[in-house]
Amino acid sequence: MTRTTTFRARLLRSGAEPQTVTVRSSSDAPPRTLRRAAGGGGTLNFDVYALLDADGWPASATYTYVESLSREPAAPDA
Repeated sequence: MTRTTTFRARLLRSGAEPQTVTVRSSSDAPPRTLRRAAGGGGTLNFDVYALLDADGWPASATYTYVESLSREPAAPDA
């Protein structure tokens, strides 16, 4: 049976205030990367964060911004 852990992720991004979000993980270790939904505009946008510090695990972990990804939504089945 997979154990689900809920933890606080501190997200760091240059030029922006740090954010703290609640994240669910199905692992006993913090995820190496997190994808967070970003703006819209007809595409699916995600900000990607990499694990920076897990000293507070399992209660918390800190991540740093890596890149933004986008893709077109899948076409509906006809």
